[in-house]
Amino acid sequence: MPLPDSPAEHPKKTLAALGLSPRKSFGQNFLHDANVARKIVALAREFPAPYLEIGPGLGALTGPLAADGAKVVAVEVDHGLAAHLRVRFAGTPVEVVESDFLAVSPEEWMRRFPSGGTAIGNLPYSISSSAVLRLIELRDRFPRAVLMLQREVVDRLCAGPGGKEYGILSVYLGVLAEARMEFAVRRTCFHPLPDVDSAVMSVRFAGDYPEALVESLRTAVRAAFAHRRKTLRNAPVPFLPGGSARWCELLRSAGIDPSGRAEEVPPDAYLALARSLSGK
Repeated sequence: MPLPDSPAEHPKKTLAALGLSPRKSFGQNFLHDANVARKIVALAREFPAPYLEIGPGLGALTGPLAADGAKVVAVEVDHGLAAHLRVRFAGTPVEVVESDFLAVSPEEWMRRFPSGGTAIGNLPYSISSSAVLRLIELRDRFPRAVLMLQREVVDRLCAGPGGKEYGILSVYLGVLAEARMEFAVRRTCFHPLPDVDSAVMSVRFAGDYPEALVESLRTAVRAAFAHRRKTLRNAPVPFLPGGSARWCELLRSAGIDPSGRAEEVPPDAYLALARSLSGK
């Protein structure tokens, strides 16, 4: 049978026909703008299949993504939506996994994507930061991603040093990836209507960093941003033998002024700090 490439009805009608309602606890806002869906899928197709789709909902992205026969593993936590997707995409290359994306083990993704893949998703606002952190952990398995999140989150993820948007996730992506905001999406493109606009971003992970170095990066960045209104010399460093004095030595060795603030330090300087911290 032909693969359905877009929902036949507005999400409100489809949900009513299924006896379902948007669930605030899952942060559900369903995309109904076909042009936006096509633009997102076009970005994703620049990267190789197979595809991991996070939070497919009613399948606004799923159908167009799999229309050329590409394999899609769609992870949906909502039981009713997962059942609907199984019926809608029966006999197609779409596999529906009823689960919380954050609860699936790395070993399971290795089994399902032995040669890796590309992640795509309209991420629920409630898990956006947690999902990005998980994709950072899974970067070797999914080195490319196309994600739609609320606009302010995308602004933070893609921010450079010197502004209030720049934070921990900005640094992680600044070191480990090229993250770029691709285009904005108006709130009117969703049902129910959210309170904020969204944006689509692409992420290209790069660099072969040992996990021990990445863990040192996490430690250093969390310490630096723990009290972002204070100077870096006042960061809490209970993990570090030698305490604040040693911390200031490491900052200087990485070319970072201890009297500066966390949001002023560029990603490459944080990477140098992580190398100093790990002794590499």
